[in-house]
Amino acid sequence: MIKKIVLENFMAHELTELELGPGVTALTGPNNTGKSAIVEGLRCVATNPVPRHYIRHGAKEARVSVELDDGTRVVWVRRKRSSGYEIWHPGAEEPEEYWKFGRKPPEDVLNALKLDLVELETGGEIDVHVGNQREPVFLLNQPASAAAAFFAASTESAHLLAMQNLLKRRIQDSNRQERDLEERRSRIESEMDMLFLLPDIELQAEAARNLEAVARDLQTEIPVMEAVIARQGTLAISVKTKKASASILNMAIGPKKLNSVGVLDAILRSIDSVDSKRLRADKTYAILAQLLSLPEVFDTARLSSLCEQSAHAETTLRKAEIQGVALGKLAAPKPLVPTASLSGLIDQMLAVRYRRNRFARWECVLEDVAEPPVLVSESGLVRQLADMRGLIVRKGEAQAALSDLEVHLRMVEDQITECVGKLGCCPTCGADLDAEAFIDQGGRHDA
Repeated sequence: MIKKIVLENFMAHELTELELGPGVTALTGPNNTGKSAIVEGLRCVATNPVPRHYIRHGAKEARVSVELDDGTRVVWVRRKRSSGYEIWHPGAEEPEEYWKFGRKPPEDVLNALKLDLVELETGGEIDVHVGNQREPVFLLNQPASAAAAFFAASTESAHLLAMQNLLKRRIQDSNRQERDLEERRSRIESEMDMLFLLPDIELQAEAARNLEAVARDLQTEIPVMEAVIARQGTLAISVKTKKASASILNMAIGPKKLNSVGVLDAILRSIDSVDSKRLRADKTYAILAQLLSLPEVFDTARLSSLCEQSAHAETTLRKAEIQGVALGKLAAPKPLVPTASLSGLIDQMLAVRYRRNRFARWECVLEDVAEPPVLVSESGLVRQLADMRGLIVRKGEAQAALSDLEVHLRMVEDQITECVGKLGCCPTCGADLDAEAFIDQGGRHDA
């Protein structure tokens, strides 16, 4: 059986591959598209006809390849002065070539293709495989004598009888397969009748799977509920701690009002500066008093610099004397109030703020916890739910107490902000104070 036909430089085909199906293959298309050339190529492979214009214009040779179902490939090669065959057997690396064999194709080619002509006893040959374009195949346009001569040929009659016997065997095999299939169908139907209880069993199995899934979900939810209960206990302890902190804050006494010491601090800094300058001037004067006579100098740049420094020191000393007279008229500064209690209060306030932030994060985590599933008949879980409700009530009370603490904390912060605003600067070192930085650093600041 032919599987593929390949035309290379044959008539109008430069390179054409035609895959044949297992059944009938039909070639359709407009005129002058190469359909007849494909049939003519198959005829050339089978009969090796007399030379004609088979080679495509511009090519050196034409090749027609026929691939069979057993893997054998037969190639007809037509050159300008000769023609030959190549037979490629399956797995072979080199083909078997046939040249100078006469007009009739070699026997190996005929045995491989099985498309040879039928020789009649009366003389002549008939092509029963390939027909012309406008002539029917297989004796339909031949006289009755030609048909009689064909059927009288022993080779073809034996072939037809063999085909008839093969057809009978195929029919018998088909009938036997049909009976076997009918018996199998009856057996399968009887087996299926025995399985009529399968739908009920499947429904019960589905219900059992659903119950198992519910049980697994309950088993996964129980650890979550236990963790929630543990968190509730931790929150109860935290509420007690906050209540204790609130009682401590309630006992705290507000800071006393401090007087502004900014002007005094500026005056003290000026006095220190004047004293240092006066001491430097005294040292300079003592050094200059020891000088008896000036040595002979040649470069007066250094002396000029010293004179300028001396004049500047004299001016500074005069200013210091004036400031000393002015400062002598000022009263002594008032004693400073200790801020140890204020520092302890700020430390407690910061601790309360950190605890409040931590409780806020816990509340955010608890908001994402899913509600526990509803149980049908579990008394233990019912009791746990009752305890959960009590814990929720206690949580609400703790949140209310926390809100009160936050209000009190804001009041304390406002008081500290007001006190720092009135002071303006640190009474100890005189540095500027910022209420927010003062609270964040726990009652301390960078001098």
